[in-house]
Amino acid sequence: MTDLGCSISIGKKVADISNSFELCNSELKRQYLFDYIQAYNDIVQKVPDFSGFFGTGYPFYALNGDLTGQLPVIDEQIRYNEELRAAVDRSNHSVWQCSMCLSLNGPMMPNLKQLCVPCHNMDDALKPRKILNRLPDLDLWLVCDEGSISVAKGMLIQLFGASGISSSDRNPMQTIADVAKITESLNNGIMPRRKLPLDAHIIGYSNLFSLIEQVPYVLKQASTHGEIPYLPILPLSYRKDWQTDDAAYNFVFDYLASFTSFNFDDDLRQILDDTRGVVSKRYSSDQLYGFMLSTGPDSQKRRFETPVLRKRFEERIDSWKK
Repeated sequence: MTDLGCSISIGKKVADISNSFELCNSELKRQYLFDYIQAYNDIVQKVPDFSGFFGTGYPFYALNGDLTGQLPVIDEQIRYNEELRAAVDRSNHSVWQCSMCLSLNGPMMPNLKQLCVPCHNMDDALKPRKILNRLPDLDLWLVCDEGSISVAKGMLIQLFGASGISSSDRNPMQTIADVAKITESLNNGIMPRRKLPLDAHIIGYSNLFSLIEQVPYVLKQASTHGEIPYLPILPLSYRKDWQTDDAAYNFVFDYLASFTSFNFDDDLRQILDDTRGVVSKRYSSDQLYGFMLSTGPDSQKRRFETPVLRKRFEERIDSWKK
């Protein structure tokens, strides 16, 4: 069992890949991400009743709304990756049992949680989803009419496959190898041909409109009563197949931290602009920053406490006032 794919040291390999990707903040990397998002745009416009899409997470919280700017190096990502390296050092295993299990059972596994979470053959910190979480991906959300979602699911799987796009869960070992090649190419000044794993979601138009519309009210209630603002969102997410995750996202966090829209129709664009105008005038940047930190998981809180992302957040809120 000397192959790296079966060695427990795969955790350190993934940490190294993620560190190398993070430390590369070149214009080529920004252009690679921009081109990927454009390719996604070309795909989702083929879905019936397409009403736009939006991105959350990285790189949307790190760039301007038009995806320009300098990508920062986020120290919290490096620290987070080092946790994985430390988990390898603490482990009593010499073999990453998951690689063999995935090769045998992967095609039959419904997802990387249902069978993996209760499994006692590997440390919790080194199970497949924990390792894959260190690798970069793109969170992109298709918006379409609720009645077209069932059609969109099948279409997107075919269109993603034809474009070389996949979720990290489909083939974890291939995902690791692909991200390693992407990172190597970027560091060598070569535009990668492979695609980062895609964390794809589908949300209905009316659902998204309602969520955006409620943000000012939810923030006002939270401010009045000293509560954490909360708007649950449970979209369809593409893992090994389309599924609804077992825990809801807090839409308020994404709305404040990184929500970046593309090709919204007039009504959806208007409600987004209107609510952004309301909250940016009603609350200071510091207040909104506090709301944002309170709504995110601890890992995201630590990420946004870094000075470069705090500054980027302030610039984001300032842009809403214009």
